[in-house]
Amino acid sequence: MYNLDEMKCMRTGYGLSYEDIQRLSGVSISSVQKIFGGIVAHPRRSTLEALSAGFEKYIHEERDRRLRIEPCDTIEADVSEKHKKRRETAYHLPSSSDAPAVAEDPYRYNSHGSSAFDKTSNSTGMMFTQTGYTYDEYAKLELPEGMRVEVIDGKLYEMSAPNVSHQAVAGEIFVLISNYIRRNKGKCITLMAPLDVRLEYDKGDMTVVQPDVVVICDRKKLENMKNVKGAPDFVVEVLSQASKKMDLYIKMSKYRESGVREYWVVDYAGNKVITYDFEGEGDIEIHTMDDTVPVRIYGGKLKIDFKAIREYLESFSEET
Repeated sequence: MYNLDEMKCMRTGYGLSYEDIQRLSGVSISSVQKIFGGIVAHPRRSTLEALSAGFEKYIHEERDRRLRIEPCDTIEADVSEKHKKRRETAYHLPSSSDAPAVAEDPYRYNSHGSSAFDKTSNSTGMMFTQTGYTYDEYAKLELPEGMRVEVIDGKLYEMSAPNVSHQAVAGEIFVLISNYIRRNKGKCITLMAPLDVRLEYDKGDMTVVQPDVVVICDRKKLENMKNVKGAPDFVVEVLSQASKKMDLYIKMSKYRESGVREYWVVDYAGNKVITYDFEGEGDIEIHTMDDTVPVRIYGGKLKIDFKAIREYLESFSEET
């Protein structure tokens, strides 16, 4: 019988999802998540036996398909291309010297429930890690109370809880945009986190994010009224210290690639508002929290007065 560490290693090496393990072993999906996610450290022997039998079944199935199955300590070199593609994904980061090295990224990464950050890196700024989460698998996760995660190319990133300033800034932007749309009887709708946005709904569905504020103009993307299927027209992320690298590099690239028309990053603590025009010439503009910033998807007719937002928050702080 395999022990738990051996099975965790094999799951990583073979790129097995929770559903794969549930199917092979007959152990409930919730138990599989808790065991391989480290929530349950000492499963019952009967459960370990069922899991071990499942892995043995998988190994026999793969041998029947003439795939080479090796012990865990050599699997990295010998795993088939089929599994390797499922396990690995590449991240290309901007070449700017200000861009973070992904291998040094501080975000907690959960690989199919594991808290281990399995990574390799090379001089080109690429990172390869365990991957495989689709939206359906993400939706079935039984996370600890209060934990929120996002999925980027099949990998899970834990989100830190926002502070009061973060929520206040996002809330003010939401209200201003929403009021403008309603005053002008617009067809778009403004929404706030937490809300699942399935950026690549029609391309594998392996990127699910929760932007602070989004504007959706294609109502078909809201047809199930549970999440957003596809790229929003306009996205705002309010920076926190923990989310800087994610919002400025990784998510910015995903928003651009998926078809977001305009993206704003609001750094309240750093006195910056960075705007990206993905629909036009790709212009990037940097404003301050004293500026009035036009929303390009509305031709500049809608403007956000960040000085008013800043003064409102400062007056509130003084009163308390």
